[in-house]
Amino acid sequence: MNVVIFASDAKGMSSLNSTLNELVNRGHNVFAAICKDTQLKYPKVHRDRYEYLTNVEGSEDVYSTSLGVNLPFKPDWLIVNRERWNPETEIIVEFKNKFGAKIGLIEPNAAMINGVEGFMESHSKNRFVPFIDVFFDHSEFIKNQRKVMGFEGNSVVVGNPKYDMNLSVSDKTITSLKNAYGVDETKTQVLLFSLVNSSRAELFREFESFVKEHPQYQFFIKPYPGEPFEPQFRPQYHPSFCIEGVTPILDETHIWGMLNICDIHMGAFSSIFHPSFLLNKKVVDLSREIGMRDRLLDTTRILNSEGVGVEDKADLWMRTFGFKSLDELKEFISESTISKISEKNDIIWNVVNNFVYLNNNKDYKEMLSYFDDFNDMKASSRIVNYIETNEV
Repeated sequence: MNVVIFASDAKGMSSLNSTLNELVNRGHNVFAAICKDTQLKYPKVHRDRYEYLTNVEGSEDVYSTSLGVNLPFKPDWLIVNRERWNPETEIIVEFKNKFGAKIGLIEPNAAMINGVEGFMESHSKNRFVPFIDVFFDHSEFIKNQRKVMGFEGNSVVVGNPKYDMNLSVSDKTITSLKNAYGVDETKTQVLLFSLVNSSRAELFREFESFVKEHPQYQFFIKPYPGEPFEPQFRPQYHPSFCIEGVTPILDETHIWGMLNICDIHMGAFSSIFHPSFLLNKKVVDLSREIGMRDRLLDTTRILNSEGVGVEDKADLWMRTFGFKSLDELKEFISESTISKISEKNDIIWNVVNNFVYLNNNKDYKEMLSYFDDFNDMKASSRIVNYIETNEV
C-alpha cells in the first residue's frame, strides 16, 4: 500500500505520528510531509519548515502540485487530521481528483460537549464528505454526538491515536523541560488550559483569582493551538503573559512533557482533558463557574457576533454556507437541534459533576469510556487495519 501522511503543524503531527510508525512497521510504502512548528505552515510557501520522510528509494514521475514535491509513488491513501482549511483542503482535493487516492481523516478533537459552533462545524465538514472516504473517530458516543449535530461522513471508531505514544515522555525530556521552564520542585505545578471562544474572559478571570489565592503553586498555561500568534490574542502573550505568575507553553511539542510534570490540570471541560484523565491528574473544571454550559447553546451570541473567537462570528458562517441574511442563518440553527445537543451534553455534564466535583479518588474509568472506546494505545493499529482490510 502506498500511503502519504500530511501534517501542517505540531498539533497535526501529534495526531498522525503513531499511524505513520505503524504503517512503516507493517512494511507499507510511506511518504510523509510533516511540519513540527507550533504555528501552521504551508508546504509551498514554507518548504524549509517541512520534513520529507520516506522508506521508498528513488522517485516516480508523480508530482503533487498542492505539496510542491515529487512523490516516490502514486498514492493509494492520503491521511490527514483536518479538512476545512488550507493547506489540507487543497491537498485533499488534488489527491482525490488527480490521483484517485482514498482519503482518511483522523479526527483531532473529541466532540464531547457541543454548542452552536459545533453544529456549524459539523455542517461545514459535510462539504468535504464526498472527498473523504473515512473519518477515524474516538468513541461511539462521540460518533453519535457528531451525528446529532448533522455530520454525514463515514465514521469508523478506532480510539484516539494521539495518545498511543505522545504521553510516554522520556526522563531526559522531562528533566530538560523542568530546566527550561524553571520548575520549582518545592511547589505544586498547575497547568491551565486556555480558550478562544465567548467564555474566554470569564475563564481568565477565574485563572487570575486562583493564581492570586495560591502562591504556593507554580502556574503554566497551554494556549489554544495558534492562539499566541493571532492578532487579537498576541498582546496577551507578548512580551509576557497577561496574568502575572503564569508561564505560557509556546512550543506545542512541550505540552506532552508538561502534562506529565503538572499535578493539577485546570480549565473548561473539553477534549483537552482526555490526557489529564489518562495520566490520573487532579482535574479542575471551571465550565460551570464561567457560565460556559449555557453559553455554548446561546444562538444570540453567534447571530450578534458577540464572541471573541474565530468561529463565533455570524459573517464567517454566512460566507461558509452562502447565506445572504441573518434570518437565513437563524433559520438554519433550529431550536430542535439545539435541544438535542443540550440533551447529549447533559450526559457528560452529569459525569463531570460526579467525577470532577464530588469524587476525590480520581477514578476516571467512566469518563474515559466516553472519550475513547478502547484507551489501550492501539488506535493506530486499528487505523492501519482499516486501510488494509476496511475493518478495524
